[in-house]
Amino acid sequence: MTDPFSSLRPWRIFLRVADCGSVSRASLELDADAAYVSRTVAALERDLGVRLLDRTVRPIVPTPEGRAVISRLRPLLAQWDGFERFALSPEGGRRVIRLSTPVGIGRFYLNRQIAEYAEVAPDVTIEASVNAGAGDVLAGRVDVAFLPCIPREPGLAVYPAMTGFTMPLAAPRYIARQGLPRSPEELVSHTGIVKCGEGFPASDHLVRGTKRRLVFWKHMVRHTDMLNIKDAVVKGYGITLDLPLGMALEEIRSGGLVQVLSGWHRDFWYYSVVTREADDADSPVGRFAAWYARRATREIEERRRRGFELLGLDESKL
Repeated sequence: MTDPFSSLRPWRIFLRVADCGSVSRASLELDADAAYVSRTVAALERDLGVRLLDRTVRPIVPTPEGRAVISRLRPLLAQWDGFERFALSPEGGRRVIRLSTPVGIGRFYLNRQIAEYAEVAPDVTIEASVNAGAGDVLAGRVDVAFLPCIPREPGLAVYPAMTGFTMPLAAPRYIARQGLPRSPEELVSHTGIVKCGEGFPASDHLVRGTKRRLVFWKHMVRHTDMLNIKDAVVKGYGITLDLPLGMALEEIRSGGLVQVLSGWHRDFWYYSVVTREADDADSPVGRFAAWYARRATREIEERRRRGFELLGLDESKL
C-alpha cells in the first residue's frame, strides 16, 4: 500500500473529477492523460479502502464517503494554495517575476539565461510567457517584457537592449526552384516569410547604403514565431527578411541558408526590456530587468557577429 498522504496531487485530481463529473473533462482541465487521472483516483480509493466516486451514473458523483472527504478536503486545499502564494511572495522570502519575451527569443535563448539568473538571485523565480506588450506590463499582467521596440507609454521604465538587424536569407533549394532575385524589385516574383506581432516593425523595405527600396511579394506568409520562420525558410518555402543571423548559425555554416541580395538588409531597429516605473532599479524586478537587458544583448549580438563572420561580411560597412 502506498501512502495517500505523501502528495497533494492525487487529492487535487480526485476533487477535479468530482467537480467535473467526468474523468475526460477533468483530464482536459488538468492537462493530463485520462487514463492517468482514472488510475490516480482508483489508487487513492484502494489505498484508503473506500469508494469515493460512484461511476455507475453519469455524470459521476461522489459517494457519501466521497462527499465527507470533499467537505474537509476543499478548505484544506484552499488553505494550502494560500500558503503557496505567501511562500512565493516577497513576504515569504521569494519573489516570482513574470517575464514575457517574443516567442522565438523565449524558445531559443531563455532557458539558459534563466538558469544563469538562478545563480545570481536564487531567491527569485522566473515565470516565463510569450508575446505580452507594454500594455500588459502597465496592467500588471506581467512584470517584465522584452519588446522589439522602444515604447513611449507613460508609467514604464525602459532598459535599452540590442539593436535588431536582419538580411534576406533563403535555402539553396528555393533558389534552385524559383531563381535568385537580383534586386529588391524582383522580390515581387517570390514568396516572403515574414515576422509579425505587437510592436515588431514591418519588413516593408530594404536598404543598401543610401538606397531604400520598398518590398513587394508575390505571396506572403506571416508568423509570430521566429523559429517557425526559420523552419519554413530552411525547408525552401520562401525568402525571409526577418530571421536573425544568431538563430541560423548552424544552417548558414552548413550551407542550408544563404544570403540573398548581397549588401541589402533591413533597417536597424531597437529592442528594450520594460517594467513599471514603480519597480525601480533597486527592486527585485528592476534588478532582473537591468541584468536581463545586458545578458540578452550580449549573447544575441555575439551570435550575430559570428553570423557576419560566416557570411564574410563587415558589419561596420553595412
